[in-house]
Amino acid sequence: MICPEGCHLCCLETEMILTESDVRRLEALGYRREDFSEFRDGFVRLKNVDGRCYFLRNGRCQVYEHRPQGCRAYPVVFDLDKGTCSLDTFCPATHTVTEAEFREGCSIVRGILRDVGILKQG
Repeated sequence: MICPEGCHLCCLETEMILTESDVRRLEALGYRREDFSEFRDGFVRLKNVDGRCYFLRNGRCQVYEHRPQGCRAYPVVFDLDKGTCSLDTFCPATHTVTEAEFREGCSIVRGILRDVGILKQG
């Protein structure tokens, strides 16, 4: 999926869940987990600073090549009530997501949810 130039709506008031591998990858870049993450609503999540993701600077992700798995999968999200993946209608680029990108994003999201114990392994 290709994001519209300058779009970073998904980085505002983010609720992105982080896996332990996400945290370790970002720490390996020299960031401290207590600076970029927080435990909120039962999960480790990206921290917001002034309503923006910790890594968002001047409208750009500072760790784009190493971003969390959930950020890679977005705008694919998982509806726990229905048990299915869908596209987040908040994202203005959902119409650009191909079927292959959707399937890959869904696989990533399901893996994250298994890693954090929301979905059963298997």
